[in-house]
Amino acid sequence: MKKILIPFVFLAAIVGAVSCTNKGENVKVASLSGAELSYYGRVSPQGWMTYPGVKAQLSFSGACELSFQLYDSLPVGKNDGDCIYFVVDQKDTTKVQLKSGMHVYDIKSFEEGTHTVEVIKLTESQVGMIRVDSVFAKKISTSVAFEKRDYNYPRTIEFIGNSITCGYGNEDTTNTVGFHAINQNVMKTYGALVANHYQAGAYFTSYSGRGLVRNYDGSEIGLMPDFYDRWIADDSMTRIAEGDYLPVDLLVVNIGTNDMNSEVTTGKPLDSLLFVNKYVDFLCHLRKIHPSAPVICAVGPMLNDDYPTGARFLSRCRNYVRQAVDLTRQKGDTSIYYHEYLPQTEPFGEDYHPSAKTHVQMSESLIKRIDSLRIFQ
Repeated sequence: MKKILIPFVFLAAIVGAVSCTNKGENVKVASLSGAELSYYGRVSPQGWMTYPGVKAQLSFSGACELSFQLYDSLPVGKNDGDCIYFVVDQKDTTKVQLKSGMHVYDIKSFEEGTHTVEVIKLTESQVGMIRVDSVFAKKISTSVAFEKRDYNYPRTIEFIGNSITCGYGNEDTTNTVGFHAINQNVMKTYGALVANHYQAGAYFTSYSGRGLVRNYDGSEIGLMPDFYDRWIADDSMTRIAEGDYLPVDLLVVNIGTNDMNSEVTTGKPLDSLLFVNKYVDFLCHLRKIHPSAPVICAVGPMLNDDYPTGARFLSRCRNYVRQAVDLTRQKGDTSIYYHEYLPQTEPFGEDYHPSAKTHVQMSESLIKRIDSLRIFQ
């Protein structure tokens, strides 16, 4: 039996109804110029979905069985692939861990009606890149119509950060050593919860281990200011052109944790003056891209003054970020604000990262801050 292949084409025109003579007959839908996918988030012009939380949506009416052909850049032989949600009709959610390379994933049988299928990337760039390559349909009813329905959120929040914002290990409270992609879920992070509270869309420009002036491992390549301007975080050739940045109504920046902890991994002190100056530069860069969006600069919950002994990571990071905020405000940008999350407590996620429970607490804290600033009122 033949499968009906609907080849994926970018920017395809809206497709009309497709008819067949016998209900249930497998028919090649020759009139389709491409599956009508709508995207949300930082998806490259070539369709690569790398950042956590990016979405692709297919909308149609009629009855059929659908399968998605997805490509995952995961190296062959590695089993810890990207995880996604398939969300059917905005309510039925299935979590799937993808395999390396190109594979077909069955969705379900759809009865007559209007339907949507979303692919939401739950994992971050370090796990891999994915792409919706094709959509297959079979057992088509008398008519199936595919159409493009763009995402339409009343507002959008961009969350800029590191592993905390990515949801590193937030679905497992039993393993405190090592990262596993299956336990990362950006849709259970403070960012996703805050966005849902305000009925907002969410962009997650985040990457585990990355810092402002120094990454967790002490390296100075692929820092936050570097990958912020890329469609694909680890590809310097995918720089976003001026004017192509996604518009936002609020930016939440949560960086500094890796810079501080790099003192442990390298044994070298952090240059505080450099950190503050680079933070101010990054805020100025964000303001150039988003001239009217408020910016909240947060200190994350993984820092405290007890570990390592005598390092006073929380107090120092608080001081550095406050300085950056104050200096930026002194330059005339009064839409820059400071926020601090309480240090996390048990249960912990993988590698002592915030668990889903802590993310709930973080979201409640941030919502109070946003409301106090009357940003969305």
